[in-house]
Amino acid sequence: MVVEGTGRLAAGTGRLVRIEGKMNGGKYREILDENLLQCAKDLRLGRRFPFQQDNKPKHTAKTMQDWLWDKSLNVLEWPSRSLDLNQI
Repeated sequence: MVVEGTGRLAAGTGRLVRIEGKMNGGKYREILDENLLQCAKDLRLGRRFPFQQDNKPKHTAKTMQDWLWDKSLNVLEWPSRSLDLNQI
């Protein structure tokens, strides 16, 4: 079983989603589409909350980049080949 989360946010913890099969760009986009904006709304983050992800292929896929652009998300830049500095 694999679990993907919408993240740990300053205002609280996002939702966890159980994933069946292999994670790819389409599945990742679907998870965000179904959970991210609602989670941000539930935590009262507003529309311009910072969104961070690393440079895994599922995050940098063209369809994913288009989705982020369409949703006008405030995506934080993450240098390629950088160390994961996440505290978790």
